Amino acid sequence: MFARAPAPMVAAASAAARRTALTSGATGRLPAAPAALQGKRAFGARPLCLSDCDSKKLVVRGSEVAVDPSYWTHLADEMSVRDAEAYRNNTENYIGTLKYPVGIIGPLKVNGEHTKKDYIVPMATHQSTLIASYNRGCKAVTEAGGVTVRIKSRCMLRAPVFFFQNIAQAAEFRRYCVQPEMKKKIAGVIQENIGHCEVTFLRIFQTDRKVHISIGIDSDNAAGQNKVTYAGDVVMQFMQDTYPGKIPEMYIEGG
Repeated sequence: MFARAPAPMVAAASAAARRTALTSGATGRLPAAPAALQGKRAFGARPLCLSDCDSKKLVVRGSEVAVDPSYWTHLADEMSVRDAEAYRNNTENYIGTLKYPVGIIGPLKVNGEHTKKDYIVPMATHQSTLIASYNRGCKAVTEAGGVTVRIKSRCMLRAPVFFFQNIAQAAEFRRYCVQPEMKKKIAGVIQENIGHCEVTFLRIFQTDRKVHISIGIDSDNAAGQNKVTYAGDVVMQFMQDTYPGKIPEMYIEGG
């Protein structure tokens, strides 16, 4: 279940309160990002690596943090600091890398749409017997003919929900949304506002006085949880701006 609040209260909530609501399940609208940052990641002048091998200093928010001498050998070694550019878009406040025990499993026979061969698979763990267990599974699967896989779709889902006073109002809203031209506009406004985001699934359905707009996106190489949440927020704003009637309540996720 999720908490409900009138739309005016949601709109008036502070950015901090709305972000708290988003993570706690009582989800209202997300605050819009500044215009200059929309569709971009603001890296600014952030250093590639907070660890400086030359001065042997770790500086966080302008303050030097004391570290053990082994830090410069095992975490912020010369190669890790030198390769910081490779992690720029994936690891914020980067300080270095850790070595982790890696074993292998396989061969694992894969019968895929784009590949058909045996694979040796690396696994990083320090849990005893885990790799041995996976390795036995690989042997069993391979001797049985291999694993056959197909990718049906690439889709991360979010389903904003819109509440109305009664089922008649909800039905009117649904009829408005399911028009082919409106569905194209919903998909279009998502892709215009969010980079590397292709709408692959759009389903609109009514449950009593609620209408759900279920959005599925292909977020390219990203996991997509943040992108699809912002996609839901974009759709909520779009419907609020374009629907000629009144939408009493709306929430970022309706289950």
